[in-house]
Amino acid sequence: MDIRVIFTRSVKVYSQGKLQGQFPVRNLSLGGLFVEGAPDLPVGQDCRLELHETGRRSSLILTFSGMVRRREEDGVGICFTGMEDDSFMFLQTMILYSSDDPMGVAEHFLEHFVPKSFSAC
Repeated sequence: MDIRVIFTRSVKVYSQGKLQGQFPVRNLSLGGLFVEGAPDLPVGQDCRLELHETGRRSSLILTFSGMVRRREEDGVGICFTGMEDDSFMFLQTMILYSSDDPMGVAEHFLEHFVPKSFSAC
C-alpha cells in the first residue's frame, strides 16, 4: 500500500505533447498523485508532469512520466511510470515531511524499496 499525504502544490500536465494546464494536487504518494480539475484526460492516457520547486537560492523543475489510472468528477488519479533520481528523492522527502509518522514512513520505504526503473501502474 502506498502512503498518501496531503500535497498543496500545483503541477503542469502535458498530454500528447501539449500543455493541458496547471492544476492543484490533492495528495501524493510514491506511486502517483491526484490532480484536481484536470482536463478531460481518458483513463489509460500517458502524460508528463512538471513540478516547479523554488527555494531561496535555487529552483528545480521535477518531471514525471505518468498514466491516468482513474477519473473522478473533480479530477484524475495519475500513477507514475517513470522519473529521474532527483524526482524520486524529492517525492520521498515530501512524503516524509508531510507524514504524521515519518519513522514509520522511512521503514516502509526501506521495506518496499523499488529500483529507479519502476512503474507504479
